[in-house]
Amino acid sequence: MSYLLETLVYLCAGIVAANLLLELGLTRYLARAIAPFLTASHLSGEIAASAFARMLSPSAGYSTLAEFHRRGEVSEREVLLTTFLTSFPYEVLRIPKFYLPVVVPLLGAPLAAKYMLVKLGSGLIQSSLALVYARLTLPERRVELPSGGGGGDPRRALAQSLRTLLRVVPLFLGAYLAVRYLLASGMLTKLAVLAQPVMGIFSLPGEAAIIVATQMANVIAGFAVAGELLKQGVLTQEEALVTLILGLVLSLPRIYAQHTLPVVASLFSRGMVVRIIFLKIAFEAFALLVMLMVVL
Repeated sequence: MSYLLETLVYLCAGIVAANLLLELGLTRYLARAIAPFLTASHLSGEIAASAFARMLSPSAGYSTLAEFHRRGEVSEREVLLTTFLTSFPYEVLRIPKFYLPVVVPLLGAPLAAKYMLVKLGSGLIQSSLALVYARLTLPERRVELPSGGGGGDPRRALAQSLRTLLRVVPLFLGAYLAVRYLLASGMLTKLAVLAQPVMGIFSLPGEAAIIVATQMANVIAGFAVAGELLKQGVLTQEEALVTLILGLVLSLPRIYAQHTLPVVASLFSRGMVVRIIFLKIAFEAFALLVMLMVVL
């Protein structure tokens, strides 16, 4: 019970603190650190601004890109480059917004640090390859990025925190209670035996299949299940990390179909939509597996 209460307190405090910091100006300082990374790519001022907007709001960023593309001011190649260039900055911005307040309490600091390293490294690989290609193919330009953030309203931060907590806490409690029930009833052992042939291909115990299945439905619920199985000693840290990255790779089609496809499908041609989604899934899966091997 103490673990449950401690995790809930840390989860709630972290989410509220993160939203307050972001609302009161943390984004501005992060933007200053990220700006040189984006400007080094020789992006135009308009594209750089839309890239920054995409890091804060993917819908707003894609909408801006689509408008420039419609006017003929941005080529399809520049649209695709922008989606990859923002991969690393986007992951950096998620550290205070998602990883520290949500992932760390659910997975524990050691495993969460390794998971964050894989995700940040994956973003860095994608952005670096896009940056090199952009520098080689785009003319040099001087750009100014919007600073963002600052002078926010604490009440808006608290409202956002409440919305996040209403989404995250029920998932955590549901996953926690489900795992405890499976352990107490002996059903976890039966499920592990059934899943062992498949999980054995990846040198993982059968119990790992529960994390993968949960994660493919909801990433946060997958974190909660992985954290509980790790706490119960069912999985080692290395097994939990491999399982989480495997589950994430398998979840990429669902994630992009749910969150990215509706936006880009309403803004770009069918051919561009297919290329954006396919290339993002393929390159992200590749980069995640590369970083997993590096971290292990």
